[in-house]
Amino acid sequence: MNPQELLKVVAADADDVSLTAVFHRLNSVLPEEQRMVTVTPETKSVRRTSSHAPTPVLPTPGDCRQRSSGLFSYRSFAHAVLKLAPELKKRATPLGDLTVDECIEEADFARVTDEFSKWFDSLDLHDAIVVGEPNGLLGIVTAMDVLRYLYGVASPFVMVGEIELAIRALIRHATGEVELAECARTALASVYEPDQLPTVLEDMTFHDYVQIVGDGRTWPRFESLFGGTRQRTRARLEQMNVLRNGVFHFRKITPEEYENLADHRDWMLMKARAAEARAKGGV
Repeated sequence: MNPQELLKVVAADADDVSLTAVFHRLNSVLPEEQRMVTVTPETKSVRRTSSHAPTPVLPTPGDCRQRSSGLFSYRSFAHAVLKLAPELKKRATPLGDLTVDECIEEADFARVTDEFSKWFDSLDLHDAIVVGEPNGLLGIVTAMDVLRYLYGVASPFVMVGEIELAIRALIRHATGEVELAECARTALASVYEPDQLPTVLEDMTFHDYVQIVGDGRTWPRFESLFGGTRQRTRARLEQMNVLRNGVFHFRKITPEEYENLADHRDWMLMKARAAEARAKGGV
């Protein structure tokens, strides 16, 4: 039984799988269709040091139902060489004669239902953890796997945050406190009651920013910053708002929407850089 087949069995036996799927656990981080590479204790260790990833040690390669005796890695190889150096020198034993069995380090076995945050210390120490049990390996999770996963989860929120802070900065760059209040009264009068109308950027919604920048009466203040036509700028900002709302309501965005969000973020960065350059006299 290969690791993916074992994983399906574990998932089928887990309680409330559909209810707990929204939580970040190791079954989310484990790379799909990961090819589990294993090695036997008798293997010459130097042959395995060409692989950066920690490798489970099994009696028979590839049979994940067998009991694993630990991990072999660059780290375990280096520790073994330092530990055995006096004996190797005394016996004039080449490093190439060291076997994997002499270089094994203990493996931490995690369950697919574990929250990966509880394994940060092990990842920091060993660079990887083994998912499954000693006699039922499901896969290897490395620190880079966790980093890529967290980046995938967080990047839409990071980009939305950058976009929102950038449009605030651009509006603030184009107006003073009094001018901003005037723009708000002009563009938002039909949206708010007079005593509830926001005049401070932090009190406004992203939709308010769109209204202020995209209103024909206030556009002249922002035209030099955003460039192009008012209609195209407003349309782009409205697209940003739709994507922003989707992200903050935890709606899973499509790859196309992700690319659009990244494009909008880059566009805002370009506008901010241009404004900054002009403010510094083109330096």
